[in-house]
Amino acid sequence: MPLNDTNQTPTPGEEGSAAKRAPAWRAELNDNYCKLRKTELPPIGYGSDGKLKFADKPDLNSESYILWDISRDAPPGFGLKVAGKKTYILRRKVMGKSMLSKVGNFTDFAKIQDARAKAAELALTMVATGQNPNVLAREKNASEVTLREVMLAYREHWVNRTQRPAKPESLKVYDRVMRRHAEWKWADKKVREIDPDDIVKKFKETHDATPTATEQAFRWPSRAINWFMENEKIRAAAQNREPTLKGNPFITLAINNEYRTKEDIEEKRKEEGKRNPMRPSADLGPFLEACWSKKEMNDNMTGVHYIMLMLLWGCRKSEHAGLVWGELLQEIGGVGIGRRSTSHVCLKDDPDWGPYVFFYKTKNGRSHRMPIATMTLELLRRRQKVAAEEAMRRGFEAKSRQFVFPARSKFSRSGHYSDATDLLDDLREEIGLAKLTRHDLRRSFGAVMTTLGVDDVIKSRFLNHAHAKVTDTYTQAEWALLRKEMNRIEQGILLTAPNVYNALKPADWPPLAAPVPHVCRPPKPRTGRPSKAAKLAAAKATNGT
Repeated sequence: MPLNDTNQTPTPGEEGSAAKRAPAWRAELNDNYCKLRKTELPPIGYGSDGKLKFADKPDLNSESYILWDISRDAPPGFGLKVAGKKTYILRRKVMGKSMLSKVGNFTDFAKIQDARAKAAELALTMVATGQNPNVLAREKNASEVTLREVMLAYREHWVNRTQRPAKPESLKVYDRVMRRHAEWKWADKKVREIDPDDIVKKFKETHDATPTATEQAFRWPSRAINWFMENEKIRAAAQNREPTLKGNPFITLAINNEYRTKEDIEEKRKEEGKRNPMRPSADLGPFLEACWSKKEMNDNMTGVHYIMLMLLWGCRKSEHAGLVWGELLQEIGGVGIGRRSTSHVCLKDDPDWGPYVFFYKTKNGRSHRMPIATMTLELLRRRQKVAAEEAMRRGFEAKSRQFVFPARSKFSRSGHYSDATDLLDDLREEIGLAKLTRHDLRRSFGAVMTTLGVDDVIKSRFLNHAHAKVTDTYTQAEWALLRKEMNRIEQGILLTAPNVYNALKPADWPPLAAPVPHVCRPPKPRTGRPSKAAKLAAAKATNGT
């Protein structure tokens, strides 16, 4: 019969508490004896000679067991736990409290005598501190954690959490912040050793030149450390101890009001014209006319459509890049299963929604549906035709064919177009703007709504703000109102560009008086090495002369 060790059962929360269910036996352990032990060959009792006997045939239902070492060389409470892997353990009762501590894996020790020596050291720690050495080690780890370790742990949590997991664009910013800390030689510093005065000094060095990037570089570590500290409090409470990481040095910036307020940021944007550099009354028309001209040059059709639809929908730069054609989504049992979990456009007259665009799990974690207005629908029909032609011409595989904006190359990892930075720079130069980003198109969409006097509730719905009560379930009256307002906003945008308006309007709408269509400057010659064809032509010309 196994030994009864119930009087030494470890307290709940102690490492190894599961051992109270494992049968325990006594034996004189040595290296070879421990090596031969297997879970499927458990002890079956003691023989007439007093030695422990083991099963001859494997028992697949056998679970873990413990062998307490009775050798004179072993410290009291030293033993071997045989489970999925073999582990040396130590059990001691100190001040009325039973503790079970892991000494180490069997394979980590060349000889059992080394494990016994380490167990003796752990026993001294137990007696001196009255605590489990493994718990103390975890406490030390929490107090010794580096900034890099904290931020990597928070990044993993952010990516894998159920509610609002990190988006790729957000992770790019976060990773850039981590690289900045590495440049400052802070990444491998222990959190508790980072001097708040150094934080304030570094913040002020860079804040005037790059305020947004600087505030990101200090807000993210502060958030990561706060998250780590809250989890450390939970661990400490479970182990009946005090948390070992109690301070966040980055909090000094917040409590001393070093960060800009929302009002400060808004005022600065107004001063510098950054909030809406493309004015609806002056710049929107020339921009759209330039887009319409640019689409015929240098295979820019997909990029121009990508930019124009971002303006017509007011969506964020990461929301519409991966749109697919709703007609191509798999339908199961007559219900569009894929449509509920995939960003897509539906050009058909859906019985509930009519033509619509659906953005799945946007920046604020919510899905967002918008009606497609009349001329935007015509643009998308042309886009569908162009995308199909591109798929045939470039030999795209099925992965890229489904996208509204297929990538230029069939070797693209994502399969879809995503970066319009260079094209926007060309358009900005074409119309003489100092600055223009993809997010400025969203701001222009908002500015047009303000000019038209669109109700604030509808503005928040269309912009899909985090504080708005955006829902994917509408009554027929609500949806009809949203469609009416979307058509009004589309008119407000495209009326500024008569040539674009006339090209996309229905046939029965009267045309606008339009200026001569804009003609974009020819593309700049490519820099770099001459192509092979150019080299060959030059060589032939040289030989001919």
